[in-house]
Amino acid sequence: MPVNSQDKPNGLRNKLVSWAGVFLGLSLLALALWMFGRTLRAYDMREVVQRVGLIPGHRIALALLFTALSYLAQTGYDYLAAESVRIRIGPARAAWAGCIANAFTNNIGFSLITGTSLRYRFYLAWGYSPLQVTQFIALSKLAFANGLFLFAGAAQIIAPVQLPAGIKLPFPQQTLGWMLVLPTVLLLIWNGFARGEVLSLGKLKLARPAQLLFILQIAAACIHFAFAAGTLYFALPADALKAAGFENLFAFLGTYMAIKFVVMFIPVPGSLGIFEGASVAVLTPAIPAYPVLGALLAYRLAYYVVPFAIALLMLLGYEITSSKGLLAALLRRGARKASE
Repeated sequence: MPVNSQDKPNGLRNKLVSWAGVFLGLSLLALALWMFGRTLRAYDMREVVQRVGLIPGHRIALALLFTALSYLAQTGYDYLAAESVRIRIGPARAAWAGCIANAFTNNIGFSLITGTSLRYRFYLAWGYSPLQVTQFIALSKLAFANGLFLFAGAAQIIAPVQLPAGIKLPFPQQTLGWMLVLPTVLLLIWNGFARGEVLSLGKLKLARPAQLLFILQIAAACIHFAFAAGTLYFALPADALKAAGFENLFAFLGTYMAIKFVVMFIPVPGSLGIFEGASVAVLTPAIPAYPVLGALLAYRLAYYVVPFAIALLMLLGYEITSSKGLLAALLRRGARKASE
């Protein structure tokens, strides 16, 4: 088959763009860690670590439970996106693949290299076509983005972020909330009235999701963020939260989502250093610095490190035991060479 003369330049350009994104992300990560390190110099790290040990056992258990529920909710919009493009897959299998992919993306970043490539690996091995998998991943990411905007906006309307005196916003929190909610509402209206099987967003063309499935996907994304907020909420001391005006998790959602929304647009793996720095800036002095830093360390362990360790074990088990895994492929290759 003849090769288009433009294919090689385009392929080289795509590779350069991909590596430039990786380089930018790593550079921003180094900068974030350096800046956050400067912040930490004012504190005794031994006391920060001790603060983790002072978190009551029942609140640690709740933080871990909310982490598990958040990851489970993330797999919900994977499963619903698969249903939209007629990928018939069981919820358990979708959850298994989604948990591994999301844990890798959350910790390493660079979604195209981590979470997306892992989804391709699993779904292609299970017999689905590349086109189906591409459409399913695109719809899943669309649901995630709309869930982020909708939930961040709704949280500001209902429970606005409590900002320190030194941080000013150009608009009232509720106004910003409505501005964030509007794009998702308009997209849902457009999708509801659209016809055909394709949804065109500029040059991007997606398989048009069924309206009910799309609403459920966005709802799953919102639930995912609510449970993630619960992980940090239960890592913070209850008395300090109440003194700061956070009577319950519901009151904390606006503050958490304000932090989360901002750091999501900074391409640093796991928002490492960025999330912690933003949290310290927003939560202190309403909550004392040492409890905040201890809670952030506990949150990082519960929401990132523990799921990543579990995902690594799950992936290792797949590669060793599955007929589509790496070990089986190496054994087949060895058998072919022996028979030659």
